[in-house]
Amino acid sequence: MNQNIKLVAVDIDGTIANVLCGVDSAYCQRWTVSQAFFELTGIYYHRLKWVDDLKEVKDRILKFAPTVPEEKTYFYYDMFCERLCGKIEPATSGHGSIDLIVPGCHKASGLKRLMERWRILPEQCAAFGDGGNDIEMLQYCKHSYAMENAPQNVKDVAEHVCPSNEADGVLVTLEKLFT
Repeated sequence: MNQNIKLVAVDIDGTIANVLCGVDSAYCQRWTVSQAFFELTGIYYHRLKWVDDLKEVKDRILKFAPTVPEEKTYFYYDMFCERLCGKIEPATSGHGSIDLIVPGCHKASGLKRLMERWRILPEQCAAFGDGGNDIEMLQYCKHSYAMENAPQNVKDVAEHVCPSNEADGVLVTLEKLFT
């Protein structure tokens, strides 16, 4: 699967492939990303739609997700950090994908809302992560697991390291936790 991602990460004419993510759907602009990128992206965004112009989308936008050449991920990440100066927070999410999110609107903030609703404590939760966009969630949950294939900065914040995604690390670890 990693090879497929590399083939479509930089799309038509070598440009950056973009996904606009809203409450109602996620969106790819026609003529700027390939069908292959759209189909791969649909694995992660189940309500993905084609649009003619991202500027015309009428939705509450939560995230903008550019996919850059994987070897240039941190070049773009650093550039976004510098140019966006806290107005939008960049986080890497693997394979050249960078999430540009509203400050404070990360995975841990969503988990916190759910835990409050269900009266669950962070001490009762386990989190698994393999990308920079998982760091806050791993810090928030008491039982945190970085995947073996995660970058070092993700492993540094997790309590444990579990097998990689390719080795079904989440399932293997959950089986150990629940037996």
